Amino acid sequence: MRAVALSVLLAASASAAPASAQSFVGEWRATAKAPDGEISETLTVEKTTDGYSVTAKDVQPPPAEGMSAGPGQEVKLDGDTFSYKRIVNTAQGPLEIVYNGTVTGDTFTGTGEIMGFSVPYNGVRLKK
Repeated sequence: MRAVALSVLLAASASAAPASAQSFVGEWRATAKAPDGEISETLTVEKTTDGYSVTAKDVQPPPAEGMSAGPGQEVKLDGDTFSYKRIVNTAQGPLEIVYNGTVTGDTFTGTGEIMGFSVPYNGVRLKK
């Protein structure tokens, strides 16, 4: 179950609503460094009428068939520090992932926590 949990760590980032996340707005290449390998995705953070949304695409390696992640929930931002959680549905049942991080310029550093296990979760802003 732990291998499945780690493989879904970056399966999707969905809606998030940071309070004043201008530094987090943009497009990122986010990577989790799990014991069984790196998982990365393109993360897009946009301002919406209700706050902010975070979406993910191009997950590498691709998630297992039938795996999907829900929107970000319980989003908090204090300055450049962010946290949120999301639920990932797997064949073994739903798993909760909690993300915590800090944005500094064109990078963010943090962790993804699942089932009491924490892995580095970092991102680099993609330039257009």
